[in-house]
Amino acid sequence: MFGYVKPYKPFLRVYENELYRAAYCGLCRELNRSFGFVPTLTLSYDLAFLVLADIGINSYRPEITHERCPVHPVRKAKCLKCSGSAFEYAACAQVILVYHKLRDDLHDKGLKHRLRALALIHRAGADYKKAAAKYPTLAQAVERAMERQWRTERKRSVSLDRAAEPTAAMMRAVFRELGRYDPDKRDLLGQFGYMLGRYVYICDALDDLNEDFASGSFDPLIPKAAYKLRRNSKILPKEQREKAAALAENSVMLTLGALAEVYVRLDLGGVKPMTDNIIYLGLRHTFDEVKKNALSGRKKNMKTGLKGYNNE
Repeated sequence: MFGYVKPYKPFLRVYENELYRAAYCGLCRELNRSFGFVPTLTLSYDLAFLVLADIGINSYRPEITHERCPVHPVRKAKCLKCSGSAFEYAACAQVILVYHKLRDDLHDKGLKHRLRALALIHRAGADYKKAAAKYPTLAQAVERAMERQWRTERKRSVSLDRAAEPTAAMMRAVFRELGRYDPDKRDLLGQFGYMLGRYVYICDALDDLNEDFASGSFDPLIPKAAYKLRRNSKILPKEQREKAAALAENSVMLTLGALAEVYVRLDLGGVKPMTDNIIYLGLRHTFDEVKKNALSGRKKNMKTGLKGYNNE
């Protein structure tokens, strides 16, 4: 859905790289099995991380197999399987999150995003009902968070912290569910998800900066008065881009510090080297790439899926 939670590939060991790719492949297969091919087109890095975290927190026993799929019809790809419900939960979470993201695009984004949302929303709604039936608490929490997001953004003049809060709360609900077998872990997992959600929202706001200015859409990094500059140009002035990037970076650094403080208290078992790479290296590297793109004046160019991951 977002694509901002991913490893820093140059520092991955061979086995860790294979594990990450296999987790992504396993989740893609679970989405296809449970909901059909269309939802696999929206799969992002964030949910592969959710699978790994679920496996580590609940001590599931992962196994790498070799499977064929529409993307790899001839040569078998390495695919992760495990003894628990990590893939089922991540697939349902993906469907729930994507449905609400499409609804958000219908309200808040430009024509291109609205047309895409219109094309997918009917099918996504049917899948959402199926996923919500399995995880009703999560579905309700995400729906409440998205409603708060809409109310907040309609004001068009709120702080970055306030604008990020609903997404942070949404991700808190997603990660709390990983403590389904051990309620004592839920609060800590919720704190982790909250900080990760803040990071994702801030990255997305900065990534959307130039596109939001051009379309006149709300972005908490753009002062309300700055939208008046659109009369002269659809390109956000360099000074405003630099201010937005500085604000986002300060907030992200504080958020990543708080995230790391919670992360060190989580027992992730055998997947920890992989998740260490994502938390300590991947998140910062991804933000730096988003910042670089925003400062250049270009519109959003983040890549989701393994295609983007392979090309980095």
